[in-house]
Amino acid sequence: MGTETFGEALRRLRGNMSLRNAAHLANVGKSYISDLENGRRTPSLAIATALDRALGAEGKLVALVQPPSDHASAPVSPSDEWEEVSELLRRTFLKRGLAAVTLPAIGLEELKHIAAAINDARRYADKAVVAHLECQLADCAANDRTRGPKQSIPIALGLVAAVEDMAKDAKSDTRRPLLQVGARAAEFVGWLYRDIAMPELASYWRDRAMDWAQATRDFPMQGYVLLKKSQAAWDERNAIRMLTLAEAAQEESWHLPLRVQAEAVQQEARGYAMLSGNMTLIEAKLNLARELLTQDDEATGIAAHYNESLFGLQVAICYCEAGKAERAIELYEQWLSPQTFSRRDYGYFLSLKSEAFVAIEKPDKAANHGLKALALARETNSARTHQEILRLVGQLRPWRHMESVRELRHAILA
Repeated sequence: MGTETFGEALRRLRGNMSLRNAAHLANVGKSYISDLENGRRTPSLAIATALDRALGAEGKLVALVQPPSDHASAPVSPSDEWEEVSELLRRTFLKRGLAAVTLPAIGLEELKHIAAAINDARRYADKAVVAHLECQLADCAANDRTRGPKQSIPIALGLVAAVEDMAKDAKSDTRRPLLQVGARAAEFVGWLYRDIAMPELASYWRDRAMDWAQATRDFPMQGYVLLKKSQAAWDERNAIRMLTLAEAAQEESWHLPLRVQAEAVQQEARGYAMLSGNMTLIEAKLNLARELLTQDDEATGIAAHYNESLFGLQVAICYCEAGKAERAIELYEQWLSPQTFSRRDYGYFLSLKSEAFVAIEKPDKAANHGLKALALARETNSARTHQEILRLVGQLRPWRHMESVRELRHAILA
């Protein structure tokens, strides 16, 4: 590779692939890939690994990123500089409980800047600090997809704490973007707690996100939090709450991006599927959601993750809830693959696919898919997937004497 930078290597390996497709592979926005290629951002190891695997780089991209380690692979710097780093960590971050904000690929000068902003936000909190926090939040989300929520929660909480600490004294023109980052970070913390099946804490952090979004008049974020509340109601199969919040998220005053509108309309369709099974109404909503999604060719912002593959799986859930399980399975076969989704998300949707097999009375397939989903749930620490598998075991009770069903039950107990 010679003196080739990460950005130059990424651009070369991407070749004729569009920025949008490359961003989809790494579960980030298109502008994020552009920033990497132009040297405006430094990638985390998680994002570098995802891109390396997706582009068949055989470790070339990963080799250009310093891993998060304090050992021999750490950046080579004079010892006095790294003593200064240690002192900054001890004096500023650890003292304030904010050590998690110091993620990989943060240089000495940037560390000094962040430390100064936390100690004296009025003088040093600026656009560069906000940009750093935004970058760390994006990296944290990427790490969550590959490593699960338990490693991401402390980092995300550190980001929220850093925002709170700086926002108290920051100038007004910096406070607003700081709190907007804080709202996105708080919503992300809510998602992480949802994934480990702690709904009370998840609800608390979504409310915090709403508070900050309201304080900064960030209308799209307010609508987005309503959508996230609607989706959380799915975990308890509370159809009325799902539908009510999905409808509320679509109020024109929120000025939602098209991609978020599509997700909200799809969520509304799921509510109708659970309550009435009116296929004419459900199909109309799904068609509208599909149209909105295809109109938005910019996979950026608060719903950058919502793409055609995820939409296809959400439609499958709608069909299953409306009593069209065979059609749902066709959609799962079309859209669900380990190459398209993270292992955590693949396991979750695999558990829902298992429930579709129960609906068409194919318990053996349901149990076998459930076993695969259970292994992935344990690997990625996804309690939300565990909950779905427990639901699946209850649905399989009429076939409890079948060998595959017994195996699934024993695996759950183990």
